[in-house]
Amino acid sequence: MTPARGTGRGLVVSLIAAVTAACSTNSHPSLEPLHQSTVLVEHAHGHGTGAIVGPDRVLTADHVIEAEPLEITFFNRETAPAEVVWRDPKHDIALLDVDVPDGYQPSAVFCGGLVPGQHLILIGHPTHSRWVAVGGHLPGDEPFEGDLVLLGFPIGLGSSGGPVFDDGGRIVGVALAILAERSSETANFGEQFRDTGIGLMLPSKVFCDELAVE
Repeated sequence: MTPARGTGRGLVVSLIAAVTAACSTNSHPSLEPLHQSTVLVEHAHGHGTGAIVGPDRVLTADHVIEAEPLEITFFNRETAPAEVVWRDPKHDIALLDVDVPDGYQPSAVFCGGLVPGQHLILIGHPTHSRWVAVGGHLPGDEPFEGDLVLLGFPIGLGSSGGPVFDDGGRIVGVALAILAERSSETANFGEQFRDTGIGLMLPSKVFCDELAVE
């Protein structure tokens, strides 16, 4: 956990490798292609989320793939093993090689900047639910902690590595953490933490140039 600086009641960031608000789709694109490009990433100790971003390539969070072997489940419930081909522990991002079945189209990764107020949609697998869509409007584009940017909506455990889409269906970021509130009761009781549920993502522009996706 990483404490935020300069706050009376501190804030911390919790990783979300293993509820959510309803996502309004009025005036927004169909969720079907977003669901189709989102995958479930599983190993013996838990699960996370990923996205198809190229031929036989899946993007996810680095902390999601700490245990192997890895199994990928696609939207129509086909499964395939995966191998790590690139990882960036500093930014908590990884790229997997997996035999993607026919009929699944990769999502484009947008390398440009974010716009405060723009509408975003996350597809993830919170706890025991699968392919859950949540959305909201981006509060701002300034980094909150490190390179992480606050989302304008809550997300759930298991959404780590989940793609954050803009209204054009492009991936503009990857969900990596949940914001938590920290309060010190007394020296005897120490620090106590409470999840706020608000998600944080790593914008694609941070890692876009490193992806070796054709």
